[in-house]
Amino acid sequence: MHLDEIDTPALLLDLDAVEDNIASMQSMLAGSHVRLRPHFKTPKCPQIARMQLAAGAIGITVAKLGEAEVLADAGLGPILMANQVVGAPKLARLTALLQRGVDITVAVESEFNVRELGRAARDAGVRAAAVIEVDAGMHRCGTADPAETVRLAHLLIEEGIDYRGIMGYEGHMYGQPEAGPRETLIRQALDTVRAHAEALAEAGLAPAIVSTSGTASVPIAAAMPFVTELQAGTYVFNDLHDEPFIPGRFRFALTLLTTITSVKGRYAVADCGMKSLTNEFGPPVSPDGRLRAARLSEEHAIIVGDGVAALAPGDRVELIPSHGDTTLNLHDVYYVRRGGEIIDTWPILAARRFR
Repeated sequence: MHLDEIDTPALLLDLDAVEDNIASMQSMLAGSHVRLRPHFKTPKCPQIARMQLAAGAIGITVAKLGEAEVLADAGLGPILMANQVVGAPKLARLTALLQRGVDITVAVESEFNVRELGRAARDAGVRAAAVIEVDAGMHRCGTADPAETVRLAHLLIEEGIDYRGIMGYEGHMYGQPEAGPRETLIRQALDTVRAHAEALAEAGLAPAIVSTSGTASVPIAAAMPFVTELQAGTYVFNDLHDEPFIPGRFRFALTLLTTITSVKGRYAVADCGMKSLTNEFGPPVSPDGRLRAARLSEEHAIIVGDGVAALAPGDRVELIPSHGDTTLNLHDVYYVRRGGEIIDTWPILAARRFR
């Protein structure tokens, strides 16, 4: 099927770019002791996770149990859930995965998490596994005091939970647009994680897993001797938000194909809107940079730029999302392309699996 034959708005996935991005990330880690456990929140599609594992990833990271369930159903893992599991409904789903034999490690950050997890696992007759989340400076979840991390490690063991290590995420780095100060933030965050790892080692509880980092901090984190694995996710598709932080490393693999429905002189109107495209990190832009979606309403996009003069109703344009993760979450399928040909459709099985 040719690109011109599909209806719009449609989410296109450039398979050549995906393959290049996976290879590029693995080459960045070549020769280092650090391994990749890519984050599933970006592709949300088992076919992509399978490609990442085949290229050398040691497992997959998820944010939600719904994502873990999709991976488990596809026979993919092991899984690290970089989030706390709180409340009886979620603990029941987690223990159901463990009863199926799924290798899943979850994050804890408090005595409450540990006690609740231990009780649920005992009641279900399974052995849970956990890492302790460290607050690396993002001030979201995680332990701030290395002594508290040590205490939780002891508590995990006391509760019969498999203590596997620690994790920390320096996502606050994305708030710093300047390269120098951003590198300082990354290094400070990793130093915080190191302090917790050292405290655990001194207590005889050296972490087997020290998991950190998004795509933009990979070059720094991969050189840290105490880091064992990275959770980078965005690299596999790249987007306009991440590109300035690690420029030129990865190709744009994800675009939204949209149809121009009206041209009004200095602007045009397209058939995509907030129900098919997001703009929280800025306007989506065409691959050549000559068009941008300046405003989105529910079902319409206002397209501006010097390329508008060449547009006519019925024309089709592609837009690179400013944030791929939230855009793809609106869709049910990728139209997989090589060049101008659609070679397959892949269901986005974890889209909207936010529980």
